[in-house]
Amino acid sequence: MPEQKYESTLNTWLAEALRERGLAATPESKQTSGKRLDVEIQLAGVKIALEAEQGFSSAKRASALKDADGRLRDDLADCAIAICYPDGLHSRADLDRCELLHSPRSHKSRPSPAKTVWQRGDISQLANVMRKIPDQLGDPDEIANRLSFALDNAVGRLSEAQKQELAASLDLPAGKPMKIEFGSGFNQSAKNSRFNQAAKRAMLVIATAVMFHSQLDKHRLDIKPALDKRQDDPQPFSDAWPPPRAAACAEDDDPIGAFYAAWHLWLAVDYKPIFATAREALQGCAGDSAFSAAVRLTARAALKVTRNIAGLRHDLLGRIFHKVLDSARYDGSFYTTTAAATLLAALAMRADERDWSDPRAIASFRVTDPACGTGTLLMAAAERIRDLSRSAGSRADDSQAAVSRALIENVLTGYDVNLTATHLAATTLGLLSPTTTFERMKIYRALLGVDANNEAKLGSLEFLNPEREKQPLLIPWPASIEQVESRRVADKAEPADLVIMNPPFTRDSLRHDQFSQAHEKKLKAREKALFDKLEGGIHRSHNGGGFLALADKIAKSEAGTIAVILPLVGATNYATREMRIYLAQKFHIDTIVTSQDPTRIYFSENTSIGEMLLICRRKPLSPNPSATSIVNLHVNPATPVEALGVARDIAEGNVERIQGTVQEWPRSRIEAGDWGGVQFLSPYLCESFVDLRDGQFFATRELGDLAEIGPDGRGIRGFAKRSEVPDKDAMTALWFHKTDVTQKMLAQWDTYIIPKTDKQRHLAALWEKRSSFLLAYRMRLNTMRLTCVRLENKALGSLWVPCRFQESHIEQIVLEKATCAYLNSTIGILALLGDRSNKIPSYPHFSMNDLRRIPVPDFNGLSPAQVSALAAGYDALCEFTLLPLPQILQDDTRRALDRIVTEALGLPPEVVAAIRRELAREPSITGKPYEI
Repeated sequence: MPEQKYESTLNTWLAEALRERGLAATPESKQTSGKRLDVEIQLAGVKIALEAEQGFSSAKRASALKDADGRLRDDLADCAIAICYPDGLHSRADLDRCELLHSPRSHKSRPSPAKTVWQRGDISQLANVMRKIPDQLGDPDEIANRLSFALDNAVGRLSEAQKQELAASLDLPAGKPMKIEFGSGFNQSAKNSRFNQAAKRAMLVIATAVMFHSQLDKHRLDIKPALDKRQDDPQPFSDAWPPPRAAACAEDDDPIGAFYAAWHLWLAVDYKPIFATAREALQGCAGDSAFSAAVRLTARAALKVTRNIAGLRHDLLGRIFHKVLDSARYDGSFYTTTAAATLLAALAMRADERDWSDPRAIASFRVTDPACGTGTLLMAAAERIRDLSRSAGSRADDSQAAVSRALIENVLTGYDVNLTATHLAATTLGLLSPTTTFERMKIYRALLGVDANNEAKLGSLEFLNPEREKQPLLIPWPASIEQVESRRVADKAEPADLVIMNPPFTRDSLRHDQFSQAHEKKLKAREKALFDKLEGGIHRSHNGGGFLALADKIAKSEAGTIAVILPLVGATNYATREMRIYLAQKFHIDTIVTSQDPTRIYFSENTSIGEMLLICRRKPLSPNPSATSIVNLHVNPATPVEALGVARDIAEGNVERIQGTVQEWPRSRIEAGDWGGVQFLSPYLCESFVDLRDGQFFATRELGDLAEIGPDGRGIRGFAKRSEVPDKDAMTALWFHKTDVTQKMLAQWDTYIIPKTDKQRHLAALWEKRSSFLLAYRMRLNTMRLTCVRLENKALGSLWVPCRFQESHIEQIVLEKATCAYLNSTIGILALLGDRSNKIPSYPHFSMNDLRRIPVPDFNGLSPAQVSALAAGYDALCEFTLLPLPQILQDDTRRALDRIVTEALGLPPEVVAAIRRELAREPSITGKPYEI
């Protein structure tokens, strides 16, 4: 057998392999301190140290981590990667074929060996990881906060009249007056606060243009234009060249004039989406000292950003934008994290989809984001394509330049309704290749609002209209919406191989709230008219369904893919069931990814609700097209590097490496709208709930078949108010769900209620629906003790819902007791949580439909002895305290209740014990990260 090679030889081979993949790699690099780096990488001004050991043992991994961290402590590198070669490498060919272990380390993040996450991959995958390192250095939030602070300072120098001048250039609707607080308890109508935000947006446009300008400074001598593209009929360029540098403009006595003139020169080359928009913002800056000072402050801050980070990053610009943006709650524009964008793009585009080494094949690929915002998902798609191109063997500089050019000119299309967002999207995509022609860039602003003809327009959703003349209105750079003559009707949406999006998903009560009441009414009427023409799945309580229908229309009919980020409630809410069925009819639901990480249940910033990644394909590519892979992560990847590893493991089926669980959910369930595999991290719990619901444990019926449920607490709170002292009209209610008070199945009402003014008749009607049996419809799972309670007297509820059993051969009080015992047992908790609307998994709000669908025993099919045993179990334990749900394993009362319910229903005790153990580990219940 050939002799195993020394580590130094392996380092030399690794450096050679990395150089072949386009990285500047030097083996055994000696530093001025006398120490050596196993392999040194220079990339985009960043120095990366690779420190390697041979072998995968825990000792070898710890040694590699120690060496990598030591290089950082000695300040010999900006970043380090610990690497472990496998044993038994005898040749360079062996190295090329093998999989390495690797773990990036930084000055900010150096977890202990026990907590270190190791990725496994070949050399090409390692090279892709390294290319993303410059994007990870620095703290994006800190940099964004600093720039945001600088923009606030710049705007603070302006008068209200000047702010309004800037606001006029940004198409910010006048909207409704807002209330903001000044000091302690002082409220003031603050319509001018909108001008503050608009002025800050204008300064952000200027800042990003300065950043892009500074990047062009590196190439300014090489890209003198032959033709002047500032003219409709380009003529030979004759002006003086080159434009002054961005830093010189910032320090000019007249920074506004200097940038205005310099950007006019750059427009002779191209870059209209960036510089024409920024010049429009500058035009809003009258030439006085306040405006000049504001622009100078903005430019200096922007230049500092470019000096302090290695390359301008789309995640940074997007994060800044969403710190400035004030309308997210109205238009649903939530920023996608770069880790989530990377994961979504990597899952959506597979290596076997086409010949990624051929720039012509790439140029024929089409990616569309109909709600692109600042371009985060388009940028992630571009980076995924470039990674696939390099991995497929396309590494030459001219080939990669062709790929970058194709991405900008052919592949990527984005639409958004916000001028500032589309400006940033154009800027970030332009950074892929600053010297590439921009005139064919396909980033468009589509009108959302009421046009000059008093017609409402819904941005890119207008593509849903089959009439050619009713397509979206596009506003070219940098025209404002008042420039009607410059608008054009969009061509029909180009069919896309991939529609990737994080669509607005705003509820009806908030959507379009930034507009005047008259315009808001017109926009919602337009939604109704547009959506009513579509087939099922469009629920107007939110606008997410409309974008899914649009994605279906844009995606190629023969092999299109949709990759989308949606609220998790879209997989669980009864109101969105038609949407799920609609998608399953049109596509193979290939993969669903959720985060069961209690620290981050979402994939977007500026939100706290659970989200999912959804991959839908026209033509199934998976080996088992009948099933959907549901991946529930217990660690949500925080960086693009981690996300790449997760995506690779999901695609390759490496279940044991994924920090989460994988279930193959049958097509029959998916097509029926049952996506319940997202409800729990534990596959056992998900399958156990299906068995329970389908009557595999015992005969079941839905609770709504046995009882009338309601009214919910909103009706009570709308018609009643609490009263400390009863009077002749006083009624009683269980108002609160305090787990330190309500701890037993036999509970006490806690509040007198009386009708609000003129609500006597309404409350009297609800009072007729009171009951002595109440269900909790809102609860925090980490403190919850009870799912339902019985009272000695009938009452209404605020966070509790009355439940009245219908006439039956079983006495109602017996049914109440039997059901209360069942629903507070372990199997009953599974019944309640297995089909909950998962807006926030740890804090479910049950709709009336959720409560009606709870599977309960078919009491009419049970023997009198079985029903009596359940009721007797309630009588025996109703005054014993139940512990909070996370303590279910230590709860003697719940265990005793389980024995009674298990015996009465004929359940195998080991099944209930297993469910109890799994519930005790669920992150949504414990509120803590999952412990393996």
